[in-house]
Amino acid sequence: MDKKTAKTINKFSSKLKKKFAPTKLILFGSRSRGDNFKQSDFDFILVSKKFNGIPFIIRASKIYDYWDEEVDLEIICYTPEEFKRKKNQKGLVKKAVEEGIEII
Repeated sequence: MDKKTAKTINKFSSKLKKKFAPTKLILFGSRSRGDNFKQSDFDFILVSKKFNGIPFIIRASKIYDYWDEEVDLEIICYTPEEFKRKKNQKGLVKKAVEEGIEII
């Protein structure tokens, strides 16, 4: 991971820790593999108890206020219970857990 990517992730994760008290933050996709381009988006899975009672479709919109980078952010937000269920099912979450980088 290059220094700029690491700095961006550290700054973003610090903001998330203060507001959402995440139990897990996983970087996945091209940025975690190191085959990203300069303008590649950042892909994250964020797990927090603070998402309990918030409809799935609305959760990510609460995160974008904390992203101030020029490149795009793609984030999937789960409660701990949802993540526990999803991480063992075939699909994106399982692949992110296996291949991604755990930030928190």
